[in-house]
Amino acid sequence: MTIDRDILTMCNGCGLCEALCPGVSIQLQDDGFYRPHASSVSPSDMERIRKVCPGLNVVNHTGGNRSIWGDVARVCNAWASNPDIRHNSSSGGVTSALAIYLLESGKVDAVLHVGTDEDGNYKSNHLCVSRTREDVLKRNASRYAPAQVFNEIKTILDSDSATYAFIGKPCDIAGMQNLVNACPQYKDRIVCYLAIFCAGIPSFRATEQAIDTLGHDVPVASVRYRGDGWPGYFTVTYTDGSTRRMTYNDSWGKILGKRLAFRCKVCPDGIGLLADISSGDAWHTRNGYPDFTEGEGRNFCFIRTQRGERLMREALEAGYIEEEPLDISQVEHMQRYQHTRRKEVGWRIAAAWVMSGFKVRFHGTGWQRNAMRINPWRGIRILLGSARRYRQQKRGLQTK
Repeated sequence: MTIDRDILTMCNGCGLCEALCPGVSIQLQDDGFYRPHASSVSPSDMERIRKVCPGLNVVNHTGGNRSIWGDVARVCNAWASNPDIRHNSSSGGVTSALAIYLLESGKVDAVLHVGTDEDGNYKSNHLCVSRTREDVLKRNASRYAPAQVFNEIKTILDSDSATYAFIGKPCDIAGMQNLVNACPQYKDRIVCYLAIFCAGIPSFRATEQAIDTLGHDVPVASVRYRGDGWPGYFTVTYTDGSTRRMTYNDSWGKILGKRLAFRCKVCPDGIGLLADISSGDAWHTRNGYPDFTEGEGRNFCFIRTQRGERLMREALEAGYIEEEPLDISQVEHMQRYQHTRRKEVGWRIAAAWVMSGFKVRFHGTGWQRNAMRINPWRGIRILLGSARRYRQQKRGLQTK
């Protein structure tokens, strides 16, 4: 049998199916997204993919989630104490600082997170193993493009007995936890989950469009999506040594954020519900909306578990991070897009749930409860539009 078309429709290109099922390979498609390909998949492998695919399965086992932001033990603003880490990271550098603390304190042997090849090729985003401060800092800052996260995960985990911290987008956290549940031998190997707020995965086509907009007809050496300030710039370095850049508002707001994967439109979790700590940009606000004026970076952090609270406290005491109190009500203004999406996405999920033949399992993410926070007539319009787009996406894949 071939790969289920509903899986392809809801695919986020992570590569977990390739890791678990022989004969499946993740390939970059013409639209700039990764999807699995296989000439034939056994029924047992197909069933396994349906159960572990984070495109279809995001399951929060805590049973909480009464807040629109999910389970939150504590919230704060924070940033890396090291000014270079803070400046070079996408936001305040908290995730990088926590990863470095975990390594240098011996609490983990290594960190799993996405990076690029040494040559800086912007299409080489894949899972990397960082064992030193230098490794972490080579791979920090956001990449607004697809990544092969899990296709080599079993090879990595089977190569040693190391313990790891895992850093990823919320759907990556779900994928890793799905893997651990399917393969219990890895359960004690991932000792910490750090999530980064995500508004969606842009196509590589969007990156190419942004590069073309800069109008410099020289081969590209490397692309940096953010960092070197806050929010930082989309910066392209060319083989002749020159650089060109555009603001975050122009790159994300006008180009990258306009070409997202379909799965991102129905995402139940852009805020790291399954992580120990999830963090995003603690934007300064103006008239109730985020202000993207360049400044010193800072993250807001949702500490979701006791393990996360212990990590934040120890990293603070060890001098790796600094923090300040934050009222959770302020996050709505800092992250207005995520706040609105949490209320609207339930209607999109309902459409995907029905259109997929009820294969979507987004349990414990609060989507049904949050959907009731908006006018139901608006919700119905969103549902119908999402059903139409699901059908168009699936039909388009059938013709390729």
